[in-house]
Amino acid sequence: MKIILIGCKGRMGQEMSHLLSQRGVEFLGIDKDDRDKVAPFDADVIVDFSSYLCLKENLSLALERQIPIVIATTNHNEENMRQIDRAKEMIPIFMASNFSILFNLMLKMLKNIKKSENFDIFIQETHHKHKKDSPSGSCKDILKILGNYENVVVDCRRAGEIVGQHKVQIINGNESLTICHDALNRQTFCEGALQACWFILTKKNGLYGMDDMLSETI
Repeated sequence: MKIILIGCKGRMGQEMSHLLSQRGVEFLGIDKDDRDKVAPFDADVIVDFSSYLCLKENLSLALERQIPIVIATTNHNEENMRQIDRAKEMIPIFMASNFSILFNLMLKMLKNIKKSENFDIFIQETHHKHKKDSPSGSCKDILKILGNYENVVVDCRRAGEIVGQHKVQIINGNESLTICHDALNRQTFCEGALQACWFILTKKNGLYGMDDMLSETI
């Protein structure tokens, strides 16, 4: 498998480059200013660790090459989602806001919580001080599951170099349940993104996510 890695100079891009080198995966790392390097490289899949602002150009590259793309960026607006919706008819697309296996298993656990009681929900997410979006894409995933409860409080924190912490506390009048996920390093996200590359290579045109991949592997 050969990979075009877009956003190779960012934090996640550098970590992904390191992982691919360790695993002996042939790849071409590019950034928004050096796309001219792409022409002679015969890739099987694109991994996008750049920015939601570059989505149009990155989808165009995938469509031009007729190869799958793994979108690992967050904070996409409605126009971006419309572009993805159109492109999925022509190429396979894998998209996730968080590529951690254990985080996505936590989401599966939360989906089993039924709205049968008057729960209070407290969500706390903490990331490094450089992170631009708040709440994070991962926190928004949690809100998609639990946001239908009336009493939901979200606390977003940015401090130091914390990779990513998410805590969900569910409270009723008699007891409390707390579920936590702590990313100890960025490699966990890169491992998931690499696994997504192998997954999407054999898929038909369409939009896929972590639920699809986990249903085959776990």
